Amino acid sequence: MTSRGLKASPEGIKAAKTALTDKTLSQQKLATALGITRQPVSKFFAGEPVSRSCFVQICQQLGLSWQQVAGMDYFDVSEITSSLTSQKADINALVGELRQKCQEKIQDQCSTLQMLDVARAVPLDEIYTSVEVLPEVTSQKWRDIADFKDNSALDGNNNCNTLPGLEVVLRSPKLMLLGKSGSGKTTFLQYLAIACNQGKFQPHLVPVFVRLKEFAEDAQDEGEFNLLQYISQSLNCCDVDEKATVSILSRGSVLIILDGLDEVPLEYTDIVTREIRKFTQIYYKNQFVISCRISAYKYRFPGFTEVELADFNDKQIEIYVKNWLVVVAHQSVIDGETNSKLFLQNLNLPENQRIRELARVPLLLHLICLSFQAKGQFTYNLVNLYEQVLNVLLSRWDETRGIKRDDFYTNLNLGSKKKLIAHIAATTFTNGEYFFEQERIQQLLFEFLPNINNSSLQQSLTPLDHTSALQGLIFQDSLLVERARGIYSFTHLGLLEYLTARDILGKSCNLVNESLINHITQERWYHVFLFITNMLCRADEAIIYMSNYIADIVANDEQIQAYLAWLNQKAQLVKTKNNASAVRAFYFVCSVGLGDSENYLFEWEFLGNLAFQSELALDELLFNILNYVDDLKLAFGNNCSYTHIFNQARLLNITFDEAIDLVGDGEFKQEIYQIKKQLPCTESNPEKFYLWWQINYHLWQTRLRDNLIKYRNIGHDWQWRDLQLEKLKKYLYANKLIIDCLRSKVNIQQELKQQIEDKLFLSLTDNQLQ
Repeated sequence: MTSRGLKASPEGIKAAKTALTDKTLSQQKLATALGITRQPVSKFFAGEPVSRSCFVQICQQLGLSWQQVAGMDYFDVSEITSSLTSQKADINALVGELRQKCQEKIQDQCSTLQMLDVARAVPLDEIYTSVEVLPEVTSQKWRDIADFKDNSALDGNNNCNTLPGLEVVLRSPKLMLLGKSGSGKTTFLQYLAIACNQGKFQPHLVPVFVRLKEFAEDAQDEGEFNLLQYISQSLNCCDVDEKATVSILSRGSVLIILDGLDEVPLEYTDIVTREIRKFTQIYYKNQFVISCRISAYKYRFPGFTEVELADFNDKQIEIYVKNWLVVVAHQSVIDGETNSKLFLQNLNLPENQRIRELARVPLLLHLICLSFQAKGQFTYNLVNLYEQVLNVLLSRWDETRGIKRDDFYTNLNLGSKKKLIAHIAATTFTNGEYFFEQERIQQLLFEFLPNINNSSLQQSLTPLDHTSALQGLIFQDSLLVERARGIYSFTHLGLLEYLTARDILGKSCNLVNESLINHITQERWYHVFLFITNMLCRADEAIIYMSNYIADIVANDEQIQAYLAWLNQKAQLVKTKNNASAVRAFYFVCSVGLGDSENYLFEWEFLGNLAFQSELALDELLFNILNYVDDLKLAFGNNCSYTHIFNQARLLNITFDEAIDLVGDGEFKQEIYQIKKQLPCTESNPEKFYLWWQINYHLWQTRLRDNLIKYRNIGHDWQWRDLQLEKLKKYLYANKLIIDCLRSKVNIQQELKQQIEDKLFLSLTDNQLQ
C-alpha cells in the first residue's frame, strides 16, 4: 500500500516554527539532522503535502505530535506503525553493519598505548585501570583562601565522593571530561571506544574516535573545518558511504569521542570549538564525550555535563603497578604479583610519602615504575625523580606525542622556565603561601622576568611579556592547578619543596645562610633541607653548619645540658652493639613527652630494632608505665568517666606485667612487683580505686620513680617548662633531619659523616670529649 501524503495545518505550522526556534535550528539544519534534502522541509513549513514517513520524522525531530500538527481526527494507525517499525528495523540493521565494518579501524586507533620511554606499543586492555571521576569540577568551586586551612589539598589524595567513570558516561549523553596533564584522559577515551567496539559498552552505537589535534591539522591543510566531512571521510575508509554516515548520525546511533581539545593549536581553537558546538547541536541525538586539560578549558558547551578525572586511589595504584610489571616489564604473573607487593609496601613507608603523592597521577606513576624496573628495587633519588617530573611536564610529554602547543613564552628556554617557576615556588613557600590568587602570580612575574639573564633568552620576534608568561604557567605547563575559582597552588607539595630548594641553591649555592638556617627546626622545611643537601656537589660544609646550629639550640640551657649528659651516661651503661648515638636517640624519644612525635620517630631506620633488645625493651615499658600514670593523674584531674579511667588503669596493669616478665634483676623484680600489687582492682569497685588514688598517689609514684632511678637510672622528674619542651622538640626534630640527610645519598666524606653522627644528642661537655 502506498502511504498517502500529509500536510500541516495552520496551527501545526505555527507550533512547528516555534519548536524550530526553541531548538535553535534552521530549516537547513533540520534537514541535515534528518538526513534529507531541504525540499520536503520547505514544503512542510509551507503547508504542502509531504510523504507520511517524512512528515512524522520532522514532527518527531521537533518534539511535536504529528497527528496534532496534521490536524487529523482520523489516521491509519496500522499503516504508520508498520512504516516506522520497518524504518527502525532498517536502522538497526544499518548500525550492525557499520559496527562490523568499522571494527578493525577502531581497534587500530585505540587498542594500544604509546607510553613514555617504552619502545613498543602496549596493549590497552592489559594495562588499563578503571578510572573514577569527581562529579564537581574542582576549579569551579567558589571558595576563599581562608577555606584552605592547611596544605593537605596538595597531597594528591582528594578522591572524596568519586563515581566510576563508565557509570558517569552511561548516564551523561553529553560529557566533558576534564583532567590534569597525564591524568589518563586519552587512555580512558580509548577504552570507551574499544569497549563500545567489542559490544561491552553501548553496544547499540557505532563508535567514532577523533583526535582533535589531527582534525585541526587536516582541516588546515584542506582549508575547511567540517567535522561531519572529517568523520565521513574517516568512515569511508571502512567502506561506509556518506549517506549511511549521515543516516546513523541523524538517528542518534553514534558514540562520538573527541579527544584532546586542549591539544588544538591556539589559532584554530575558536573555529574548532564553534564547529564542535554546531555539530553537537545538529546531531544532538548521539552520545558525545569530549576531553580537555582542565587548565585549558574555557568555552562551555551547552547541554554538556562537566566532570573531572580523579587522581588514582590506593586500589587503582595497586592494580596499575601489577599490570605494569607484567605488561611493560615482561614479568610473569607470579613475579608481577610478588614485585608489586614489594613496590607497594615500600611506597607506603612514611619516608616515601612524597613519592606516594606523585604516584596518584598515572603518568608520574609510570615514571616511578620505570625507575623501579631499572634498579630492580624501590630506591629513588628524589632530586632526580623531581627533575624528571619537571622535564616531562614542561616539554617531554608533549614532544613524545608530537604535540606542539602554543608557547606563550617562546623566548624563554627550558632552563629559564624552570628558574621562573622555582622563583614563584620559593617565594610563596617561604611566606607560607600554599594557595594564592592569580594576581599574586602576576606580581611575582613582574619581580622575576626583568632579572633573567639575556643569554638565557632565545631569539624571538615576540617580546616577552607578563601576560603571556602567566598564560603559559596557568594553562600550559600543568605545574600550577586551580584549586577553586581563581585560587591556585602547585600540583604537589613535594614539587613545591623541590622547586624551593632549586631556587635557593640557584641563588646562594650553599646552606651557610642565616635566613635559611633559621628554618631548620620547622617541620615544613624538612624536605627542602633534604633536597638541598642532596643537590650540593659537596655537602660537607652545609652539614657541619647545620650540626653546629642544632647544638646551639640547647647550648645555653643548663638543665637541658644536664639532661643530655644523663642521656649519654645512660646509653653507655646499656650493653648493645648498636651505635651509641642511636641509643641516645632512643632514650631521648622515650624520656621526653612529645606527644604523637614519639610513634613517628620510632619508625626511624636510624633506631632500627632497638626496642626488640631486652634491656631497651624493658626500659621502654617502664617509660610507658610512667606515661600511663601521668595519663591517670590527668584523667582524675579532669573528672573523666570511670570507663576512661578503667581503660587507662587496665593498660597500666598490662604494661606492669610485661615489664616484670623482662626484669632480670631479682631484687628489682620483687620491688616492681610489690609496687604493682599496691594498685587496687578497678573492675570490682571503681570508686574504691578513686579513693585509693587520692590518698596514696604521691607516695606510690615517688616509690615507683625512686626504684626506676635506683635500678635502671631512668624516671628522673625533669619538670620541664613549656618553653624547654618546645626547645627539646625542635632539637629532636632537627637531629632527625641531620640523621636523614646523612642516611640519604648526600655527598659527604665518610669520616666526617661518622664524626657528626657520633656527636648527636651529646651535651657540650661530652661533645668536646669525643
